[in-house]
Amino acid sequence: MTMPTPYRPSEYPMAAQQPPVEGQIVPAPESPMVWAAQPGGGWVVTPRSAIPAHLLPPEPTPPRDLTPTPLIDPRAQVLAAGGVGVGVAGWGLGQVLTAMAGMGAAAVGALALLILAVRMPAPGRRGVDAGGQQQPQAPTGGDVYNITNHTTVTNTNRWGGRSTTNL
Repeated sequence: MTMPTPYRPSEYPMAAQQPPVEGQIVPAPESPMVWAAQPGGGWVVTPRSAIPAHLLPPEPTPPRDLTPTPLIDPRAQVLAAGGVGVGVAGWGLGQVLTAMAGMGAAAVGALALLILAVRMPAPGRRGVDAGGQQQPQAPTGGDVYNITNHTTVTNTNRWGGRSTTNL
């Protein structure tokens, strides 16, 4: 039986680096180097740019913005507020126009009352000079009688809309 050969580390010329000489600047490779599998088995150091993109691990996702967002879009809030404002303005305009119509009717009623008040004679001036008719004068120096008239009205309502009124 043969003995296996002792372990020797493999050297790869692409991966081997010479120690820098004192004061010497070593330029970095243009592309980062990665270990890639060989078709016959084993690993080889290869520039990352030489490996197809579908064989590379996926790029890390950028961090997400986790700040809370408003429940309703601010632009939608502005539009909704504008619609509500227009509705309220329309309702208020309707109230104003209704009040003006009521003021017009009240003004006509007040004008009618004013005309009646002007045409009505004053309480102390009920003679011919007040614009009315001559009031008959009560006789002076006789007996004065107070005559009172009492009227009783009885109204009776029955089923079926029958009503009876008695005086």
